[in-house]
Amino acid sequence: MSPASGPKPEPAARLSRLAANQHGIFTRSQALSLGVPRSTIARRLAGGVWVQLFPGVYAFAASPVTWRRSLLSACLVSGPSGVASHRAAASLWELAGFTARVIEVSVPRSCKRARADVVHRPRLLPRADVTRVDGIPVTTVARTLVDIAGDVRIEALEEALDDALRRRLTSIRQLWRCLERVGTSGRTGTARLRGLLAARDGPGTVPQSVFETRLLRAIHAAKLPRPELQFPVETGMGRALLDFAYPNQRVAIEADGFRWHSSRLRWDHDRERRNALSVLRWKIIHATWSQLRDRPDEIVAAVRALLAS
Repeated sequence: MSPASGPKPEPAARLSRLAANQHGIFTRSQALSLGVPRSTIARRLAGGVWVQLFPGVYAFAASPVTWRRSLLSACLVSGPSGVASHRAAASLWELAGFTARVIEVSVPRSCKRARADVVHRPRLLPRADVTRVDGIPVTTVARTLVDIAGDVRIEALEEALDDALRRRLTSIRQLWRCLERVGTSGRTGTARLRGLLAARDGPGTVPQSVFETRLLRAIHAAKLPRPELQFPVETGMGRALLDFAYPNQRVAIEADGFRWHSSRLRWDHDRERRNALSVLRWKIIHATWSQLRDRPDEIVAAVRALLAS
């Protein structure tokens, strides 16, 4: 053996390295394939050095117990076809509104239910719909949105969709293609997702925050015309981007959120920007989180009045 190549790592060291990339867990077959003897497996389980999470799925006892570890172990016990999906996938992708740490996996129909706290979805996913996040097999964002469309309220679906598009985790085109493949007639939620996509199928049609998504929803519910989003206006200060705009009436809605007056410099800039827009005869309505949450009718009434005037 040449000095450059060096001795091969011991099976235990190779297993430790593998488990470090898998949230501290590994399967029996992985341990055996790395050369760990069956007697060693039995001894370390009996001694409490390793713990069994599922039949054939183990963890180093010292590894921290996390939701991601539990999710990956539920995938591994299902074999190579186990994939985090639906609400678990939405949480793994950290889509807006999905923070519940549910363990939900898609598995082949032949796979037996492994544990009561794991939600199983009996389906075999095509490779095009599967990727990895933090070492965990998971459905792509497009497939995740199609899957949850029938499981959550349309408001939650809309906010998750806009968040995914804002962060460029997927695209309108990818979502339409996924719907063409798996969004068959009669599939729950398909129609509502198609409707949301149709409203966003064009440049500048995606709200830039959850707040803007909810504000746009309130405008739509009031049957007001849909405004243009991120509308550019040339002012003496340069180009101003209006959150929502009705260009013909020169009416704009600014979704102030928590950023409004966050500093003296920002306050001065916003005042100068507003004055420049006033010179151009733009009428600005400022909407805040608390107003949208507690008094949305005030915003709607102000918009309706300005559009009528």
